[in-house]
Amino acid sequence: MNTYNDFNNYNFNDYELESVNEAHMPVLILADTSGSMSGTPIINLNKAINRFSADVCRDPRAASQVDVAVMGFNHATNVQQDWRPVNKLDPVSFNAGGGTNLGDALEKGVEMLRKQGHRYANEGIETRMPYMILISDGYGGDVSRAAELIRKRTDERKMRLWVLAVKGYDKATIAQLTDGKRVFELRDEDGFDFTEFFDFMAASVKAVSTSSPDQQVHIDTKIGTEGSNCKVPDLDAWLND
Repeated sequence: MNTYNDFNNYNFNDYELESVNEAHMPVLILADTSGSMSGTPIINLNKAINRFSADVCRDPRAASQVDVAVMGFNHATNVQQDWRPVNKLDPVSFNAGGGTNLGDALEKGVEMLRKQGHRYANEGIETRMPYMILISDGYGGDVSRAAELIRKRTDERKMRLWVLAVKGYDKATIAQLTDGKRVFELRDEDGFDFTEFFDFMAASVKAVSTSSPDQQVHIDTKIGTEGSNCKVPDLDAWLND
């Protein structure tokens, strides 16, 4: 497992890109592995991420055009798996423990997406919208610098942040990071069933990665509706706090 002791000199690009004549989409999964995720939450999260990668691989085009990196964070940030085609992703196996440093993890996640985008550009590969998928309780110190980085890159259409907020999350922190957009929380807080969220993310990734530039992508899903195990939280009260 790799850590960020020498982040600026770390080589994230040690695999061969597939389908180099096609556009590529980088997807960074950033998972909270602090002590609050111990037990059922981390077990279910591992299962859901592995289900996600298998689902994306069912689309042959997406399987060769989606590149995934998997990071975990508690008081430190680690790369469980570096950038690689999703069809080369090994089964994810996080363990939980320790504190939380969310701001540092997000900043390093943005940097990973940036470096991968530069690799695409250097090799003449068009980039589809990069995704960062964050699963966290939302605590972990000052995130103001990370929020500014994410806002800038989002405005420039260089990334899109999606958040699944788990039991007990800090609404003020999540609102600061997202402006209240693309955030879901579990209705059954004690169930920790991440399946529906990752099924939705798989559908979105498959659609975006294989779409034409500027094509409007619509995903049919019940996520966020009354029958869903995920809901869209009202973060308006926290946006200007």
